[in-house]
Amino acid sequence: MSGGAVHRLSFGPFVLLRDRRTLLRDDVALPLGDRALDLLIYLVDRPGEVIAKKELIDHVWPNVTVEEGSLRVHVAAIRKALRDGQFGDRYIANVQGRGYSFVGSVVRRHYGVTLDGETSERQGHLPTRPAMVIGRDALVGEIKEGLRADRFATLLGSAGIGKTTIAVAVAHALTEETSEEVCFVDFASLNAPEHIVPALGAALGLELESDRELADLVRTRKLLVILDNCEHLIDPIAAIAEQLYQDAAQVHILATSRELLRIEGERCYHVPPLDCGFEDSEQTAEAARHCSAVRLFVDRLTVKGGCPAPKDPEILLAAEICRKLDGVPLAIELAAEQAAMLGLNNAAVRLASSTDLLQLDHRTNVGRHRTLKAALDWSFDLLADTEKIVLRRIAPFVGHFSLEDARYVAGENDWSEGRFLDAMAGLAGKSLISTRLVQGQPQYRLLNATRTYALEKLEDHAEADAIFLRHSRYTVDKIESRPPPSALTLDQGTVLWFDQPERAKSSRRAAG
Repeated sequence: MSGGAVHRLSFGPFVLLRDRRTLLRDDVALPLGDRALDLLIYLVDRPGEVIAKKELIDHVWPNVTVEEGSLRVHVAAIRKALRDGQFGDRYIANVQGRGYSFVGSVVRRHYGVTLDGETSERQGHLPTRPAMVIGRDALVGEIKEGLRADRFATLLGSAGIGKTTIAVAVAHALTEETSEEVCFVDFASLNAPEHIVPALGAALGLELESDRELADLVRTRKLLVILDNCEHLIDPIAAIAEQLYQDAAQVHILATSRELLRIEGERCYHVPPLDCGFEDSEQTAEAARHCSAVRLFVDRLTVKGGCPAPKDPEILLAAEICRKLDGVPLAIELAAEQAAMLGLNNAAVRLASSTDLLQLDHRTNVGRHRTLKAALDWSFDLLADTEKIVLRRIAPFVGHFSLEDARYVAGENDWSEGRFLDAMAGLAGKSLISTRLVQGQPQYRLLNATRTYALEKLEDHAEADAIFLRHSRYTVDKIESRPPPSALTLDQGTVLWFDQPERAKSSRRAAG
C-alpha cells in the first residue's frame, strides 16, 4: 500500500529527491539552503534549456525585488555543492546575455513509499526528453509514424550513433499524442538471459516467471515497450519481443540494437551519422553552421561547455573535427567537451593522435559510453572469433574497399569462402562496417574511430607488419594490372596522349 511518492532526479553521482527537497551524494544529504534548492529543482526540471535570469528570480523570490547578485550567490552555492567544473564535470552553465542552463544528463525515477517508510523503485519510466535532438527531427517523425502503422521498429546503428536518444524522443512524441503507457528497459547492465523477464516485469510493476505470462498480462494494455541495447542478448530478447508482438495486439515495440532482431513484423530504421558538410576548401562557415554535426558540436561547446559562440574560422575547424569523427554524435560530444577545456585548436591537435581519439572521456556517461574505446569494446566483445580477425585485418584500408580486397588482405588460405563471407556479413550486420552499392557491387568502409580501434587490435596481436605488407603488395599488384589510360587532361585543357606521341605534341602546341 502506498503512503506517498518521491520523484528522484539523478545526474552524475547526485540524486535530487524533488518532493523531499533533498540533494544526496553517495546517500549522504548535502547542505543546501532553501533558495538554492528552489533554484536547483527549477533548473534540473528543465535540463538543457537556457532559462532567463529574470524568470529564475521571479520563481525563487516571487513578489520580491531582488538583484542579480543574489541569484549569482545561490548559483555559486549550488556549483560548490555539485563540485561543478572539477574533474571536467559540468552541471550549470552561464550562457552570456541569456541566463543559466542545467547541462548535466538527468534520469527521472518515480518511487512508491511504503507505510514503513521504505522506498521501492519502480523501474521502466521513460528517461527525460532530450533537450535538443539535433539533426534527427525527420527521422524521429518517420519512426513515430512507422511505429503507429507497423507496431514494431528497430533502430539499427553503430556505437555512439544516438539510437537511445532517438528512441526516447520518439516515445515522448508518441505519448504527447496518445494515452499510451511507456515501459523503458535498458538491457546494457544485464549479462544473462534469465534476467530479461524479471527486468521487464520490474519495469511494468509485475512479477513474471515467463515471457508467455508477460504477453498474457499486458494483452489488454495500450503500451509502448522500449527495449534498449539488445545486441548482447539478441536471441532471447528477440524471442520475447516476437511473443509480445504476436500475442498482444495493443503493444508497440521499439528496440535499439547494433544488429537486427530478425523476427516477424520488425521494421528496420538505420540511424545514419550526422551531416558534416563537404570535405573541400569551398565550404563556407555559413554552410558549415547549418550542418547537423557542427550544430551539435557548437551546442555542446557553448551550452554544456559554457564557451562563447565560435567565430567563422573556428566554425570551419569544428566542421573539420566533425568530419574526422564521421558525424558520430557520441564522438562529437566528447570532442566538444575536450574543446571546452583545451580550446578548439588544441582539441583538433589531440584528435590527430589515434590513441587520443579513442580515449576522449565523458565522466558522467555510463561505462560503455565514457570513451569511444569503451563503446567499441562493447561491440568487439560480441563478435565471433573469425569476425574479430577480419575486423582487425581490414584496418589498413582507408576509404572504401571491395569484398575481393578484404578477402586477399584479411583472409587465410585454409578458410572456406563461406567462412569469410559470413564474417564480413556479420561485421556489416553488427554495424561495425558501413556498406554501399556501386554498380550493383558492395563496397565497405570502416569509420575513422573503428579503423583506429582495429589498428590497435592489429598491433595487440603482433600482425601489423605482416598485414600491412600484404596490403601493400596487393595494392601494387592492382595498380600494375590496370591498363594505363590512353589520355590525361592537364591544366589549361592540355591533353596528353600516351599511345600517340605526335598527337601529344600537336595538343601541346594547340594549347600553347
